[in-house]
Amino acid sequence: MEVKHNTTKSSHNGNFDSIIEKLVQTEVKKYLTAYTTELEKLSEIALSKAVLTVKDVAELLDMNERVIVQKINSGLIPAYKCKITNKFLVLKRELINEIASGTQYKSISMISAEVNQGFDNRKYV
Repeated sequence: MEVKHNTTKSSHNGNFDSIIEKLVQTEVKKYLTAYTTELEKLSEIALSKAVLTVKDVAELLDMNERVIVQKINSGLIPAYKCKITNKFLVLKRELINEIASGTQYKSISMISAEVNQGFDNRKYV
């Protein structure tokens, strides 16, 4: 006597697979878009001059000059202060290294949150 096993796919599994597929597609698209944006910025910087001013960096990164100065002062973007002009200068190769590491885009509050992640201050009060 031969036993037949019927396998049926429930509608729940089909819906679940569809939801998972859409989520994966959304995440992949988000990461590819971010990667493309970073690659465009790196390409633009690579084609620029070797020494950049705050204004140059602000234009390349599409940020306000004051934000760039804050990031320089906090050490997120490496720069040198010219004694003659009293202005910051950024070496292109160092800026590329910082962009590759991803830290220059983080605000101080984001870095602080990362450092304090998992820190329970109630233990010490």
